[in-house]
Amino acid sequence: MLIEVPYGRGKQSSNIPESVQCMYGKLLQVEPELDASIQIRLAIENLIGDIKQDKLLKAQTVAIAVSDITRPVPSRLILEEIITWLKQWGITEDQIIVLVGGGLHRPASAEDLKYILGENLLDRIKNIVSHDADNSEMLAFLGTSAQGTPVYVNKYFVQADYRIVTGMIDAHQFMGFTAGAKGAVIGLGGRPTITGNHARLFSPGAELGRLENNPARLDLEDIGKIIGVDMIVNVALNDKKQVVKAVAGHPIDAHRQGAKFAKGVFGVPMETAQIVIASPGGFPKDINLYQAQKALTPAFQIVKEGGTIILVAQCIEGTGEESFEQEMSLHKTPREVVESFASREFVIGPHKAYLWARTLDRARTIIVSDQISAALAKTLMVEVASSLQEALDMALPNYTSPKIAVLPNASSMIPVIK
Repeated sequence: MLIEVPYGRGKQSSNIPESVQCMYGKLLQVEPELDASIQIRLAIENLIGDIKQDKLLKAQTVAIAVSDITRPVPSRLILEEIITWLKQWGITEDQIIVLVGGGLHRPASAEDLKYILGENLLDRIKNIVSHDADNSEMLAFLGTSAQGTPVYVNKYFVQADYRIVTGMIDAHQFMGFTAGAKGAVIGLGGRPTITGNHARLFSPGAELGRLENNPARLDLEDIGKIIGVDMIVNVALNDKKQVVKAVAGHPIDAHRQGAKFAKGVFGVPMETAQIVIASPGGFPKDINLYQAQKALTPAFQIVKEGGTIILVAQCIEGTGEESFEQEMSLHKTPREVVESFASREFVIGPHKAYLWARTLDRARTIIVSDQISAALAKTLMVEVASSLQEALDMALPNYTSPKIAVLPNASSMIPVIK
């Protein structure tokens, strides 16, 4: 049986013996009912929840937050529809500021901006800011959330008269789902804000696919209110990265509707398996290990204790976070990494080592990548293979009649264990 999974901008394939039971964890196959631009336009024309649109009558500036290169968000399409809508309110392109937010990721480069926005928008929109979470000159302090998180956010976003956040609704390993106010709170947040919010990943209820009573999500939405996010424009994508749902309106109400739809697409009935092949979904979700790690969360839920996870991720930018790699180098075993987080102050970056190591503590992990050296793999306490076929050849001899689970879009899926 031939299997294929996304890898960078291409695919990795392998033959599985017919005697081996194989399960495909495919997302619900949803095709677009309308062109992406039309879906986004209709969403903006039919806003969800109580939106104070009259603020636009007095607005002199409008800030729009967009995602960085690590997210496959169709930002160009979304921005074009927002700009057209704003013109109906008398807002010109010169009054718009676009902020590219990646949280603690590196600030967007000139090449990134060209990829995210396209040359046409780059020529037209004169006010474009690449957010830097560690640049104090770029941040405004707005107080503290109800859960005690200090609120630092990009000052240019806060200073605008009207504030719009765009994003893609996807499964999130401890915030339930991405998007909503996240593009401002995390995307345009300062390091103390991102750290304070992400520290809640250890709290009960901070789970993949869960919104209600999720402390990380509740904190994020409280901060969104403090910042004053006026509206969101969010999309959900299928496994072909096509827009299949667009919502716009109130940061919480519209997001809830979009997340309800997304859960129906991303929730996949699965059985446990001895071997799990997990791809984040290709570029940009496997741009580095910091991002690709998210594919391990559903794999962790599916793999049996003592099983094997094969992470298929090209990682053209390596680990993507030096502190993640450094944290792993300080320890000898995955269990040691996990236990070290029990009595220490939470720090963003190294936290990825915890999420990484908890999976390794449960299952042998092999990375399929042509960018990860044997030395780096040793530091990360994993094995490396140059192809999916090689990884399977390494894993299969350890089991007599294994069950294999294949997750082509693991970073987006929410396993429903049968």
